[in-house]
Amino acid sequence: MQKFILSLWFMGVFLLISPPVFAAGQTPWKTYLFVVMTISLVVSSVASFRNQKAESTLAKLLLAGLYFWILTFAQLMVLALIYYLNK
Repeated sequence: MQKFILSLWFMGVFLLISPPVFAAGQTPWKTYLFVVMTISLVVSSVASFRNQKAESTLAKLLLAGLYFWILTFAQLMVLALIYYLNK
């Protein structure tokens, strides 16, 4: 399952940094933010609820929040780096 989550994240990042996306040039920043948050929400939910060490539902919800913010900031840093390198 971890390989699936990792491949899903890489696929999402690849879709965000693909050349046709940058070729469009008119894509608003809100679209990127929506895609980043959607990917983070799906991956964090799956990862936290599949975690066997977290036994209670509250612990799984807290892990989901933690994973969500970690994934969101990681993806935003990648997008910022790509933006900086393409300027």
